[in-house]
Amino acid sequence: MPPVLTVTGRDVLFAHWPLDSAVVESRVPDALDVATFDGSAWVSALAIEVRGFGPGPVRLPRRLERGLPQLVFRTYVTLDGQLGVYFLSLDTGARLPAAVGRRAFGIPIHRASMRITRRDETVTFRSRRDGDPPAVFHARYRPTGEPYRAEPDSFEAFGIEHFRYFLPADEDRRVGTGRRSGGGVRVGELDREPWDLRSVDATIRANGLFEAADLPAPTADPVVHYSPGFEMRVEPLRAASTTESGLRPDAK
Repeated sequence: MPPVLTVTGRDVLFAHWPLDSAVVESRVPDALDVATFDGSAWVSALAIEVRGFGPGPVRLPRRLERGLPQLVFRTYVTLDGQLGVYFLSLDTGARLPAAVGRRAFGIPIHRASMRITRRDETVTFRSRRDGDPPAVFHARYRPTGEPYRAEPDSFEAFGIEHFRYFLPADEDRRVGTGRRSGGGVRVGELDREPWDLRSVDATIRANGLFEAADLPAPTADPVVHYSPGFEMRVEPLRAASTTESGLRPDAK
């Protein structure tokens, strides 16, 4: 199936926190089961500079690329044994990607004031969502170490290497309302190379994403990773059932 969108980006910070699985269960549709690693559910924030969106399999020409900060807040779920990610929220400062994402994919997108600055290899990422619910996120990070890729069965494979995402069938669902979708879910898949990863020195200076998603604030420091960039092709969403079959067998 041809992709509907090609997305490129750079300077990705992954920050992962463990939570009690029963708490996370209340924030995902009934059709999905919360996935765990080392006995905990995990919630992750991804701070990204998106460089471009191209229609279908077409990458936007580099001369037209421009930096668009984006903040993804997600957790990890399974449907009929198939592992994927579930979006709790996505913050962006760009009006068009927000409209496209909400209308075409039903992703819970919020407009925010966002900024990325760089000094040498240090990246400073700031996001302030002034809507309902409000949320502030502020991180500073600098990659260290040599590039590597996730090993099978490692935490990096669980928290980063996914090729599938789930969304509720109800496109009007909003995070933070205390409601779960009792109906079906939709599934989409991503086509990309495995993430190139590096260790990272990172400080999360402010994080209002948990409160905005009606989740308890984490008590542990995050597990953090960095990627210099990516290119991925987003395949069309389709309805999924609790007896889902026919998903790409190599998807994680």
